[in-house]
Amino acid sequence: MNFIFGIILLAMFILALRVIWATALQLLGALKHASQTFHSHRAKRLARNRLPVILPQFRHEVDWLAMSDSVRQEIQTRNHGVNREAVRLEAQLQAKLKTIEIYEANIQIAKLERELLKIKPVIDSPEPEMKKPRRSKKQSVAVTDAATQKIPHQVSQLRAALKGNGLSVPVSESVRH
Repeated sequence: MNFIFGIILLAMFILALRVIWATALQLLGALKHASQTFHSHRAKRLARNRLPVILPQFRHEVDWLAMSDSVRQEIQTRNHGVNREAVRLEAQLQAKLKTIEIYEANIQIAKLERELLKIKPVIDSPEPEMKKPRRSKKQSVAVTDAATQKIPHQVSQLRAALKGNGLSVPVSESVRH
């Protein structure tokens, strides 16, 4: 019987130690959390009420201009790669904008050519038609070529005028619509 009571007392002692140990660990965790909260609150309060930082006195004279120049040079060397990239991207942007302007000018030229072709028959119609003598096939081709040469001449004048404004318009007949 004493043996059974001994085992029961030993089990109760072990349970009591485990309860005390768990309670101590929980208490330690709560104290740690409270300490962290207190320190963060205190740091915030000190940061709010902090006095301005005063530079310590140096034993020797400091050349502030030389120090600022060296810092400026360091910043420029670090940013040099970034500036080069920005210049490259700016050049690409300008090239694309000029290309867009050229396309818009070509579209405008094509519209003007189309309007010119619409107006051209109206201009030619008031002239009295005269009977033309029969010509050979080669001569009729030459006559039609001479008639078509007038329109590109006007177009080339328009392109030359646009080039005078600083736009470089490539001469291409594939733009016509």
